[in-house]
Amino acid sequence: MNRPRFSVPAASPPTPAPTPPPRAMTGWRARLAQDPIPKLLREGTPSVVARVRRDLIDDDEAPTVADIWAYKEVQAFAKKMAKTGSLPAKAAEKAMGPAKFANAVAAIKAIDKLAEYGVRADEGPKDTALHKAADFLLASQAEDGGIGDLTLGETPEDVGKMPAIHFQGWALSALCRSGFDDDPRVEHGFAFLLANRQNDGGWAWRGVRTDSPARPSSHLITGMVLRAFATSKKRKTSREARRAAELLATRFLQPDRYPDRKDPKFWEDISEPRTFIDVADALDSVTSVGLGKENSGVRTAEAYLRGRQAEDGFWYPGPSGKVVVADLNEEEREAAVSLTLRVLVMLRRIN
Repeated sequence: MNRPRFSVPAASPPTPAPTPPPRAMTGWRARLAQDPIPKLLREGTPSVVARVRRDLIDDDEAPTVADIWAYKEVQAFAKKMAKTGSLPAKAAEKAMGPAKFANAVAAIKAIDKLAEYGVRADEGPKDTALHKAADFLLASQAEDGGIGDLTLGETPEDVGKMPAIHFQGWALSALCRSGFDDDPRVEHGFAFLLANRQNDGGWAWRGVRTDSPARPSSHLITGMVLRAFATSKKRKTSREARRAAELLATRFLQPDRYPDRKDPKFWEDISEPRTFIDVADALDSVTSVGLGKENSGVRTAEAYLRGRQAEDGFWYPGPSGKVVVADLNEEEREAAVSLTLRVLVMLRRIN
């Protein structure tokens, strides 16, 4: 016969809650082969996380400029800069030209780097390393607006006739990105650029490749000058900027008219931090000025950049080809993070 059971049977193990499906990407992020934003937020440095929150996900509570100045990585970089605002020129800058030119380029790179961190001259504390670097760079500005220390000949040994107009463009771009857009010295610098345009709406290397505005523009020079207009809130919608952007967009992945970037493969050698023109830098400028997918050049460059995304979701500097991530050093990994942020901002803008 069956006897009553007085012991409570052992409880069955609880059924685990089902794992929620991964959150679907929406909007412009849905078009990415891989979305690196979660990893950037999870593993990025404070300044990287701040930029993602500010530029990619529109977080109203993103860190302020004063907060960013307090980050250890920003303070460490600022301490490397001399009291004058300069950085010691490295071998790459010294190989380009004379000492004054090398020091000026080092200052441009320092200002660009501080802009990448997210600090600005028109917000947060005053009299910072950023302000000193700008003063150092602009100390040699002449009456015509040209930055004298950026004078460069064809070779480092040649005596230049006038400031290299492409480096002038890069300098003004760094200054505008950093909050000096309204500075009268920057206004003066743009006057120099406009006074030395080619008739086709672009720019060429005056004093070296040509002295005539009738000669065709160079996409290397035009691209580096267009950076300045693209980063200036006051000038990015100007007719001059639009005309130069439309011209540059016809040159994507094409040989330059001059020997400086004659091989089309130069377009594919993406630099980070940016120096000379490449497909990522040019696409950033032309889309900032207002060109979109209605432009065939923008579509071509965007498709190329999408094809450069690695399996981990990041973009890596250098020429096209497969990157062995495990072989990269810390500096190269940091460059990949910076480039990825730049590309994501572009893709969001386009889409």
